[in-house]
Formats: sequence, structure tokens, C-alpha cells
Amino acid sequence: MSAPHVQAGWTPAQRRTFAVAVAVILAITVYVRRMVDPLDRVAWSYQVLGLCLVVACIAGRALIGRSARNTDDVRWPAPAIWAGLALAAILPYLGSLRVGLLSDDFGLVYAMSEVGGPLEAMRDIAYRGLFRPISLLIYWLGVRGWHGSGIGYHAASVAFHVANTLLVYALGKRWIGSTYGAAVAAGLFAVHPLHVEAVVWIPSHSDLLYTGFGLASLLCLEDYLTAPPPRRWFALAGVPLFFAAALFGKEAAIVVPALALLRLALLPPKPSPTQAAVTTAVYALPVIPYLGAYMSVVGTDRGYDLPLTFWNTVFPSTPLAMMGDFLFPVQRMLFGQAAPWLWWLALLVMGAGAFWWTRGLTLVPGKRLWFWIGTVFVLAIPVWVYSAGSSGILENSRRAYFPTLGLVWLFGDMCAARGLSLRKSGAVAAAAILLAGLLTPWYILPWMRAGRLAQKVLSAGTAFVQERPPSDANATIYVSRLPEMAYGVPVFRNCFPQAISFAVGRTAPIRVVTDTPSPGSIHPEEMAHWALRPGESLIAWNAKTGEMETVRVGARHSLTRTAPPGGADDH
Repeated sequence: MSAPHVQAGWTPAQRRTFAVAVAVILAITVYVRRMVDPLDRVAWSYQVLGLCLVVACIAGRALIGRSARNTDDVRWPAPAIWAGLALAAILPYLGSLRVGLLSDDFGLVYAMSEVGGPLEAMRDIAYRGLFRPISLLIYWLGVRGWHGSGIGYHAASVAFHVANTLLVYALGKRWIGSTYGAAVAAGLFAVHPLHVEAVVWIPSHSDLLYTGFGLASLLCLEDYLTAPPPRRWFALAGVPLFFAAALFGKEAAIVVPALALLRLALLPPKPSPTQAAVTTAVYALPVIPYLGAYMSVVGTDRGYDLPLTFWNTVFPSTPLAMMGDFLFPVQRMLFGQAAPWLWWLALLVMGAGAFWWTRGLTLVPGKRLWFWIGTVFVLAIPVWVYSAGSSGILENSRRAYFPTLGLVWLFGDMCAARGLSLRKSGAVAAAAILLAGLLTPWYILPWMRAGRLAQKVLSAGTAFVQERPPSDANATIYVSRLPEMAYGVPVFRNCFPQAISFAVGRTAPIRVVTDTPSPGSIHPEEMAHWALRPGESLIAWNAKTGEMETVRVGARHSLTRTAPPGGADDH
């Protein structure tokens, strides 16, 4: 192995000075961002501040050359690798099979139970104005195939995650050029706790689907660039087909072509001008029909606003936060429940891991390093545009499922470059995968507890509806004190009426009384001015007793109702 070298013109002192200067500039920028909005935990967090140092090292590394890298590789049997990665993706998520339905799940399952055939299901706008027909088709198949049972949907999610893990390995082997590095990267992807929400929460089917189809499209692109005819032309046909499937799984797949172009520019083999032009054309093909289908179904009704503020547009809050959560996947609520000191110990261990990462950056070839980091930034663009990023490990971390692929490949690349022995990289790789694999089942526990709570509330509410006299079947039932969030997980947010309706097999006249504005909900102050009609009732969930209690019942001889302040009766 040759000695490390530095490109002419850059001394070690200049390298350190450059890295420190970049770190200081970034730290000042983050601190100024905090002064503008100190409550924004995504743009200002210990992860983002810590990432300033990592980004500074990457910037310095790109200008000063690289150290020599190891050229050894393992010769493990292919079936053993595939089986091992599949088990790694399954075992940590066995507990997810017991989570059941939560929050938006109820609304989506109920919506799909009301439609007829699969085409009607795919045209339904059940994602609040978002066009994700393949994801909706999964819900429709679940209602018909396993009667909307949560275990069926969760088993499908785990299967999607297994397929994605194997695709990460197959594509990583091409891009890293090492079986060992690709296996380590896929193993970390399979068990990383940042992916818990994507696999455990059923509406994240869309994230799993567009990730898998996007990876399949990129794998076909690799075959087109390297395989001989006629396999090359079959692979070329697969590029737009899988990309179209990714688009119809989730709109965030629109950035896959940008990642493909980044690959053409930075990774070997270099494409010919013809191959570059053909790649651009085949990725452009599905976009026009997708946009046409989107406009015909959704029109101009966007599912989310575009909060393009100055800081969200200029400062890369979202990708930096994703990178920080990936290197420091610490859910403080869970660590605090076990022991406060455990949280600081976890930060110390993960900080040591981040230091190992920064030391290994010099072993990765310059263009490939920029490709790994560019993957995070490019794939984070949809989240970057639509929101400020994730609010924590348990909720909204599903958005990092695809973008953080660049980081697992970077980890695998560094392990391959260091060498295969335990002393060089094996111990670190094994420790990282083992630690992540232990954290993932722990992070699933709040989802399991929330699932049990949802079933208790739903059972009590269903029993109340079924026990009502036939004469009161169409009278409104007002429900208050529902657990919208519990243990950091959404329980009944927006979809309790649909949950009851699906459980009883008919449309139940439910109205939710809540302090949090949501579609179809009523504010408690507004409810206080209403006089219940005969047959109507106000019930409430009692968290202490675990029962649904009757608060108020409409008088049998009172047919009047006072209008809420500032508006007429809308019942």
C-alpha cells in the first residue's frame, strides 16, 4: 500500500486552516439562523452544528487529494449475502407486525373500502390532494386481500424494506466496486433506526415504493452503461418504466433523474455523449404523462404549501438535519425514560463514530465522495422545498429514507477503503450495525404502545355506537379528549370518524371535539355553546380509567340549539 499523498500546492497546515475556516463560517451561519428563529429545531440543532465540522472536512478533502485505499475484497457466497441482508431487514421489524392501524391509516383504509375497482382507487385523492395511485392501490388490495388488517399492511412494508435493502446492495456493489463495502452499506441501511417510521407507519408505503422503484431504475441505467447487447437494450427499457412507477408511488421521485445525471458526471464508467443524451431522454419520457395524469386527477389543488423562506431556500437546513439525524439517531424521550445518563452516553458513542467518519473521508476518491454527499442533497430537494425537514426521529423521519442512501454507501466505501480486518474496519462496521440494530426495536416500542392505545379507544367507541338505540342511529355523536398523539406517535389525528365507520361497517355520525384544528373537528369553546338535540351525545375518552364516558346527552324534549359565537349552526 502506498503512502498517503497530498496534491501539490496544499500543505497539511493549509488543509487544516481551510477546514477550520469553513467550519467557522458554517457555525456563524447556523448561529445567525438561530437568532432569527430560535424555535426552529430543524434548522438549529446539535446535529446541524455538528455537521458543520463534517461538511468542512468534506470541503477540505475535495481540494487536497486523497490517501491510498485498500484493494482487497471478500469472496462471500452470493446466496449467503442476500439471505443475511434479508434477515437483517426483517428481524428488527418483527415488532412492527403488532402496531396495527394509526392516524391516517384509518382514513385511507376507509376511503379504499368505499371505492369499487382498482382504477377508481388509483384515481382517489385520499392523500389530501396528493397523487400517489400505486400507494393507494396497495391500500385497496389490502382491504380486499386481508380486510384492512394492520398486520397485512405491516408485512407488506417489511417486504418492501427487504427488497430495498437488496437493491441498495446491488447498486452499491456497482458504485463502490466492493462486495464487502456494498454489504456493509446495505446492512446499515437495513437496521438504521432513522428508517423506523418509514417501515412502521403504513402511509409510508409511498416512501418505500418510490425508493425501490427509483433504485431499480438506477440499476437498469448501470446495465445500460456497462452490459453488452441485447441486455443493454432491455435495461434501457426498464429505466423509464421503473422511474414512472416511482413517480406514481410518490411525487418526490421527480429528483431521480437528477441523481442519474450526477452519477453520469462523477462515477465511472464515463458515458459517451450518445449515452448521456439517451439517458436524459428516457428519464424525460415519463414526466409528461405523469404531469398530465396529475393535472387530470388533482388539478391545481396541491397537497402541501411551499414554504420557500429565505433560510429554507438558501441555507441547506433539511439535508444537514438529515445527515445529523443519521449520524446521531438519538430519540431523547426514549433515552430519558430509561436513564438520563444513557442519552449522554449515546451521544458520546455516536460522536466517536462521527469522528471515525471524518478520518475516513480522505480514503474515498474525490468524485465519488462528492457523489455520496450530493446524493443526500439532491434526494432531499422535495423535502427541502415542501418543509423545513423532520421534527424528530419518531415523526417525519420517513422523509429521510431515500435521501440518506448516500450516507450508507459512503460508510460502506470507507470500510472497503480501510481494509477487511477487524482492526481496520470490521470492528467498527460490526459495532455500527449492531448498535443500530438494537436501537431500531427500541424505537418501535412507542409505535406498539400507540397501536394498543388506538385499539382500546376504537373498541370503546365502537361499542358505544353499536349500543345506541335504532332511533338514534343518525344522531351525531361528539367525541372529545381523544389521544391525537401519544409517546411521540400519531394515534387519532383527523381520522377517528373513519376508524369507527370502518369498524362498524357503515358511516357513523361522529364529530370530533379537539383543541387542534383539523378537518371536520369542533373546538371545545364552540361546543360549549351548543345544545344537543334528542339522540345526540357528547362522549369523552378517559385515559385514567381506559374507558369511553358519556359527558352529556341531548334532552328528549329540546329541539333548539344556540349558534356558536361568530357563526350559524352548521350541523
